[in-house]
Amino acid sequence: MNQHKLSLVAMSLAAGLVAAALAVPVVGQDGAPAATPAEDALPERVAVIDVDSPERALYRIAVPNLRGEPSLGPQGAGVLRNDFRLVSLFDVLDSRSFVADLDAEGLEMVPGSWATVGAQGVIKGEVTVEGNQIRVQMRLYEVARGSAPVLSRSYRGSRAELRQFMHQFANEVLELLTGRAGAFGTRITFARRRNVGRKDVMVATFDGDHVSRVSSGQGIAMLPAFGRGGVWYSILTEEGMFVTRTGIEERPLIQGGGLNMGVSVCGGRVFFSSTRDGNSEIYSANLEGEDIRRLTNHPGIDVSPTCGGPGGKVAFVSTRHGSPQIFSMSPTGGDVTRITYRGAHNQTPAWCTGNPDGPLLAFTGRSSGFDVFTVNLRTQQYTRLTQGQGTNKDPAFSPDCRMVAFYSSRGGIFISNPEGLNQNLVIPGHAETLRWSR
Repeated sequence: MNQHKLSLVAMSLAAGLVAAALAVPVVGQDGAPAATPAEDALPERVAVIDVDSPERALYRIAVPNLRGEPSLGPQGAGVLRNDFRLVSLFDVLDSRSFVADLDAEGLEMVPGSWATVGAQGVIKGEVTVEGNQIRVQMRLYEVARGSAPVLSRSYRGSRAELRQFMHQFANEVLELLTGRAGAFGTRITFARRRNVGRKDVMVATFDGDHVSRVSSGQGIAMLPAFGRGGVWYSILTEEGMFVTRTGIEERPLIQGGGLNMGVSVCGGRVFFSSTRDGNSEIYSANLEGEDIRRLTNHPGIDVSPTCGGPGGKVAFVSTRHGSPQIFSMSPTGGDVTRITYRGAHNQTPAWCTGNPDGPLLAFTGRSSGFDVFTVNLRTQQYTRLTQGQGTNKDPAFSPDCRMVAFYSSRGGIFISNPEGLNQNLVIPGHAETLRWSR
C-alpha cells in the first residue's frame, strides 16, 4: 500500500474513533438507530404568543441611509439594519415608508414625521471622507422624547473600519434601550469539511461578512474554540490527534497517546477529552499544554467539555448512564451532576450564563433527526428551537445570550433567538462544531 493510501486509511480509522467518542448512535443492519435506554421524550415545538409579554413587543426603529459619502452611506445603514434584524428585538421599518424630508432634516429629527410611520427610534448618521480616513457621526433619537438625540457618537478611522463602527454603535443603542450591550461584531469559529481527508478551521464575523481559514489547509483540522492566544483546535494525524492553536504554526500544544480533542478554554486552563489512558476522559491543562490533570474517571465515554458555566462549571457529554447525556462538574472535576434528563441522545453543549431567568444550556438532541434544544438549569424548562427543518446541530450562544447560532442542512449557519424564532442564514456552506467568541 502506498503512502497516500496508508494516510487515508489511518485518517479514516481515526475519524471512526472520533465518531465513536462523540457517541454517534449505533446503526442497526436495517439502517435504523439501535435501541437506547428509555428517556422522557424531548419536547415538540409549540408556537406560543403571549400578547401581554413586553418582551414580545418589538421596538420599531428607522435607519435611513447615512448621509455624506454616497458609496459608504448605504453600506453603514445596511450593517445597522442587519444587526437589529438578527437580534430579534427590533422591527426595522422599510425605508420606502418614510415620509420625512431627509435632506431638510439632515442629522436632525422632526418627531411628527417619524411618529406618522410608527417609529419609536430613529438613527441618523453621516460619513465624511478626510484624506485617507473617514469621520462618522451617529445619533439615536427616541421619537417620544423629542428632537434631541439620546445617544451621539463620533468615530474616525479607515474605510475598512466602517462596519466595526456600525457594530459598535448598534451595541451602544442596545445597551441604552435594554441595559445590556449587544454582541454585534463578534466572531464565530467552526470546522468545514472540504473533501475526503481534509477539514479546515474557519473564523467568520457573526453576520457572515468575512469568512477566513485559520488552519493550515493541510489534513484534518477540527473542533475549534476561541481562547487566549487565538483559536484552539485539534489536528488528526496517522498517529492520533493533538491540540494546537493559531499563531504557533500548528505546533502540538497538547499531545499524548490516542485522541486529544474538543478543547474549551477558560481563564488559565484548557479543558479537553483524551484517550491517553485508554478510555475517553476529560482533562485540563495550562495554556502551555502542561500540568495535565485528569478530571473524570468512569468506564463510560466522556467527551466535549465546555467551560464557562455558572460558578465556572464545565459541561460535558457522557454515556455513564447508558445513553449520551449532558453532565456538569466543577473545573477541578468534582460535583458531577446530570443536566439533561429528556431525550436518548444529547450532545454538543453550549453555555449561556447571562439569561436573566436562569442559566441556559443549548445542545443537539436526537428526536427523529437531530435538532437544537435549550434547557433552563433553574426551572428545568426545555425549549425546542428547530423541528421539521432538516438536520440542525452544534449550537453556540452569542456572548449576550440573545442569539443562538447553529448549523442546518438547509444551507449553512443560521442565527435565531433563544426560542428558535427569526431564523436567518448568515454563513452559507457546511459547518461543524460552532463556537462563538466571548
